Amino acid sequence: MRNTSMKSTLPHNIRWEQFDWLRIKRYVERMQQRIYRAERLGNKRKVRNLQRMLVRSKSVLLLSIKRVTQTNKGKKTAGVDGETALTGKERCGLYKTMLNKNIWNHRPRPSSRIYIKKKNGKPRPLSIPTVTS
Repeated sequence: MRNTSMKSTLPHNIRWEQFDWLRIKRYVERMQQRIYRAERLGNKRKVRNLQRMLVRSKSVLLLSIKRVTQTNKGKKTAGVDGETALTGKERCGLYKTMLNKNIWNHRPRPSSRIYIKKKNGKPRPLSIPTVTS
């Protein structure tokens, strides 16, 4: 049986820039493919177990932090919580904080939704996610 844990890519004393993002992304994609295949085969127990494994994964946490604080176009705009994480040190701090939270008690705030007028006068929705809960 293969070891699918990401321990080697996620040490606690690493800088944000040193993470192996390609490997982390591939791990998450593989897990999502496994969930899809199990769902197609109708194996509900395996789907549930794989989903639970993915949600608790450190890789998913890292990718979600990266998406909200780095790749999101509105990364410099604070959400409802009023926080942004623009430096690698802040992102690592956020990662360590979120690692210690219990996922079952975590109730994130909803994204802030505002509407911007387009050239034709119709409103365009814009969501600003929160960094922390």
